[in-house]
Amino acid sequence: MSKQPSRSHLFLQHLPPQARCYAEVPGLDALLDSWLSIARQAWPDVMLPEEDFLRHVATRLGPSDEPAATLAALPVADLYLACACARGLPTAHAALERHLLPRAASALTRVRGGGLDTAEVLQQLRQRLLVPQGDAEPRIAEYQGTGPLAAWLRAAVVRTAFNLQRAEGRRARAEEDAEAEGSAWVERGGAGGDVELDYLRRRHQQDFREALAGALGSLSPRERTVLRLHVVEGVSLERIGAMYQTHKSTVSRWISQTRRTVLEGARERLAERLQLSADELRSLMRVVHSQLDVSLLGLLKEPG
Repeated sequence: MSKQPSRSHLFLQHLPPQARCYAEVPGLDALLDSWLSIARQAWPDVMLPEEDFLRHVATRLGPSDEPAATLAALPVADLYLACACARGLPTAHAALERHLLPRAASALTRVRGGGLDTAEVLQQLRQRLLVPQGDAEPRIAEYQGTGPLAAWLRAAVVRTAFNLQRAEGRRARAEEDAEAEGSAWVERGGAGGDVELDYLRRRHQQDFREALAGALGSLSPRERTVLRLHVVEGVSLERIGAMYQTHKSTVSRWISQTRRTVLEGARERLAERLQLSADELRSLMRVVHSQLDVSLLGLLKEPG
């Protein structure tokens, strides 16, 4: 029978090159044994395979002048729970729900402006932290263990609340702009080219919506996520850039290209669906373009 690899072997084989200093820590096997004992005592119902846990911790380590002290200071019980949540273990989600999210929700008292629905904020937080986007791990996997998980979650609650407030503000402004545009059209008496646009808008409203929804559905996970973060949740270019480790100018180019992709996808779908002349299609696309932001706000809010 082949011998099972030691915990230190499992741990060391997953260290990134910049973290090889941890290979020289004395008594590493005993330390890793204590990690598993501490984590499983803290979360006895969460049965995370030890190799998953050791890989999770190892891949998050960076250079250190005092590797032994760094390893000894890690909040291993918190890292264990975060790893188990990232792996989608129901018992881990239940533990997070029972022990940490209610404490994290208390941070909402720090959010100015009021009017926040705690249940909605927490639901948004669950979606953001526990549901994977495309091939990426759930965001709770980004917890590095540089502080307590409870503090990290409180900061996440506050960010989620601010994002919801900004999104509500953007939606309110979009609705006000749409209402103002409609009022202005009425005051102008519906004259000129606006008559054609209004007719097309009313006649093909469902066609517009389905064409845009189809175009959005063809986006890559990253394109859709970045567009939703910026358009719906109001996340700044700088913040999105930090999430994807790139400059805000790159994020701006991503968003511009994604908008062009959506418009082109909608144009192709409308042309195929309605069999219009070139002039009619151009007129339709004027309507799609004029309503793009408002339409995206609604479509990107929908699940799926």
